[in-house]
Amino acid sequence: MPQRILLDRPLSWRQVADVALGAPLALTNAAQARIGAARSLVDSIVLKGLRAYGVNTGVGALCDVVVTQSKQEQLSRNILMSHAVGVGPTLDRIEVRAIMAAAVNNFALGFSGVRPVVVDGLLALLAHDCVPEVPAAGSVGYLTHMAHIALVLIGQGTARLHGRCMGGTEALRAMNLAPLVLGAKEGLSLVNGTPCATGLSVVALDRTVRLLDWVDTAAAMTRANDRRTR
Repeated sequence: MPQRILLDRPLSWRQVADVALGAPLALTNAAQARIGAARSLVDSIVLKGLRAYGVNTGVGALCDVVVTQSKQEQLSRNILMSHAVGVGPTLDRIEVRAIMAAAVNNFALGFSGVRPVVVDGLLALLAHDCVPEVPAAGSVGYLTHMAHIALVLIGQGTARLHGRCMGGTEALRAMNLAPLVLGAKEGLSLVNGTPCATGLSVVALDRTVRLLDWVDTAAAMTRANDRRTR
């Protein structure tokens, strides 16, 4: 059983790679407190009606459109649905796990404003080795990958669990979890940032290091065999 990784300070690339390969990941109390503090700030903005991008406004070209408090949950959901437009073959298990680990690492810094329950959802997917099906390409680039992952948290999309492909709601039920209803800003926070680029880069780096180790071993064995045949 791989050793559990406790996330307090930012993970190293090797730790992200270890989680991708199956190591358990958990948060320290300090990391949980940072996440909670950032969410309290978002809640305060919502209650006071202060104008903040993606919290109570639209995004992109709609940044000047004010979104009322009653519509902010719908905005978060719409952001996921509109960005989950990936195409092509799906990423493999290790790649998806690396992206999720990188996302949890980002949220643990305490700047994203998601509720702790959202991060707990990602940690649950990792703990149960529930792998959302994530198309490798998309018209909005790296944003599509986290959108497809986050779909499973709200009971949409598809995932592989126990070797079987199933819908998001069924996968959550199998883990004794209920679909999340996203709050203000959470849709934007889930698709924003660079966990995809980070996760895929980590996987590529880890594979490169392993390949170089194999090359060194093969070269050493070839050299030793050459000496014996002389």
